[in-house]
Amino acid sequence: MPLSQIGSYSHTYIEVTYRCQRIKRSLTYTHISESYVMTYVS
Repeated sequence: MPLSQIGSYSHTYIEVTYRCQRIKRSLTYTHISESYVMTYVS
């Protein structure tokens, strides 16, 4: 496997991992906000 291919592969992997973490974080943040609002309202 050529070095450039390894580089692009690792770059894609990092990008996907970063995106998944960001989505997970935003989902968790939304969930916390919703539960906080529900607690506050009730």
